[in-house]
Amino acid sequence: MFYTILDIPKGKIFLAKTDKGLSFATFINNQSTLKEIKGSIKKKEIPLEVDDKRFATEKKLFKRYFEGKREDFASLSLDLIIGTPYQRKVWLEARKIPYGKTGTYKSIAQRLKHTGYRSVGHALGRNPLLIIIPCHRVLGSDGSLTGFGLGLEFKEYLLRLEKGNSPA
Repeated sequence: MFYTILDIPKGKIFLAKTDKGLSFATFINNQSTLKEIKGSIKKKEIPLEVDDKRFATEKKLFKRYFEGKREDFASLSLDLIIGTPYQRKVWLEARKIPYGKTGTYKSIAQRLKHTGYRSVGHALGRNPLLIIIPCHRVLGSDGSLTGFGLGLEFKEYLLRLEKGNSPA
């Protein structure tokens, strides 16, 4: 597996991929977070090496996204090497929420014919692909901002960015 660190307006993202596709796009808020991420990958006995050149496409897409340009990352192949089968189903269903739109935990559960809305939230809490699997677009049934590992302020920032409002 290969990785790089990408600078974004609000911090850094750890990107990692296999020859099959992108496996991780994880926000890094400090060096211990980076150590944890690398450690969890190495625990799975997956070799990890830095290779910035392999991420030209991803860098270009994230740049466009953070410039406020419509980008849904649909052109990227994914290699979901972690997660349970249920988590993967939830992640792939959330990936269908279009840029600039939102869905709810309940609507995802209903599309998956699953009654547990909370389990959808738990699965999205384990999302390894920040923004690419747009869990920030998932809201409570009443439209409220709920549950986002990076905080509701960051979730709101991403939603404003996609709506074309100033994300400052």
